[in-house]
Amino acid sequence: MPEDVRKENLERLNSFVESNDKAGLIKFISELHPSDIAWLLGHVDEDLQIDIFRRLTPEVASGVILEMDEGMRQRVISIISRTELVEMLDEMETDDATDLIGELPVDEAKSVLEGIQKEESDEVQRLLHYPEDTAGGKMQTELVAVPVDATVGETIEEVRRMSDEVENVSNVFVVDHGMRLVGIVPLDKLILAKPHIPIKDIMDAKVVKVDVSEDQEEVARMFKKYDLISMAVVDSGGRLLGRVTVDDIVDVLEDEIFEDFYRIAGLNVDERVLDSPARSVRMRIPWLVVNLGTAFLVASVVKFFEDTIKSVVMLAVFMPVIAGMGGNAATQTITVVVRGLALGELELRHARKVLFKEVTVGLANGIVLGSGAALIAFLLGINYMIGLLLLFSMIANLIIAGLAGSVIPLVLKWFKADPALSASVFVTTCTDMGGFFSFLGLAAVFIRHGLL
Repeated sequence: MPEDVRKENLERLNSFVESNDKAGLIKFISELHPSDIAWLLGHVDEDLQIDIFRRLTPEVASGVILEMDEGMRQRVISIISRTELVEMLDEMETDDATDLIGELPVDEAKSVLEGIQKEESDEVQRLLHYPEDTAGGKMQTELVAVPVDATVGETIEEVRRMSDEVENVSNVFVVDHGMRLVGIVPLDKLILAKPHIPIKDIMDAKVVKVDVSEDQEEVARMFKKYDLISMAVVDSGGRLLGRVTVDDIVDVLEDEIFEDFYRIAGLNVDERVLDSPARSVRMRIPWLVVNLGTAFLVASVVKFFEDTIKSVVMLAVFMPVIAGMGGNAATQTITVVVRGLALGELELRHARKVLFKEVTVGLANGIVLGSGAALIAFLLGINYMIGLLLLFSMIANLIIAGLAGSVIPLVLKWFKADPALSASVFVTTCTDMGGFFSFLGLAAVFIRHGLL
């Protein structure tokens, strides 16, 4: 919804509150999309949030609570009654109910599972066993499946029968008598077929499916590659377990983007902008401690060349230039490499090609930028030998940046770690140490030979 419409809705909400027209307020609120209701609730005080939320029907409330940010959702759950929570869960699809129950304390989750319908409770408990970041953790069990010997007419009747339980039916899954997936029929193709035709005659036997244990990033890549709206989830024996829908994949893509963004910055992925200062400190301090340790490693390189710096104090002026340019170049390399890994464009078999390319880029950029830095130093009236130092050390450090920025993410990928972790500590340490060592080391050689 456009920002101006949201502001207009907020003004209308406030007018209802000021006139104490609770009936009009709820009628107005209930006609909005759940995400817009959640946005409005985030712009009123906490007491009014709960009061409005409790007046919503379970069907509307079940959609709204899923659209809330984590802090508001936890606050609402902690205040509403178990009965209210159970009523909302009964309105949710199994994947959404599983996500919500998974956020509850163990004792409360058990209590809620006992309160919802037994069939749904069994499904949710089964889904809770799958890791959240896998296809099993993202799938829902609501789907339309028919036996391979059904007709088109029988299949259409099954779609109608399941319409109240299954939302957004885009495909009908065809299974054998062992529930193994053998085909898929798009809904538009089903509607256009004649009722007496066997379903196996119009199904597509080349089904794009995913194993229940597959990582959510790979699932998202498959959705993108095959332009899917939904995808079947199967076990190792090919038996149909559920489906993943595109709305869940949109959430996965958003989560993965921000997860990489946070990790490149050395942040905990659970931190949010409205967290308390104490929580943010707890989230940020571990990587900052690691950064402090690596900073002292870099400082030890500078300490090693202490006498060199004393001999030519001007060297200290240009040290940040070398380190800063190396860090910037490394960030560019990391961003390209991590994106390639995330999208599946880059695999470990491409390592040699990527390394050669990034070293070549580092060499070329080093020559261009180093020459520019040397020219600026010369125009400022600084000894031209320092300009040569800038040129050679810039080339060296940008090559190091290309190597570190490509090797470290690939090594982390090899060890099943998140490649995005590389930027915050490891690569910048390499470029800082490499930059200072090349610049000050060359300076020491120049001084030894009387060139400075």
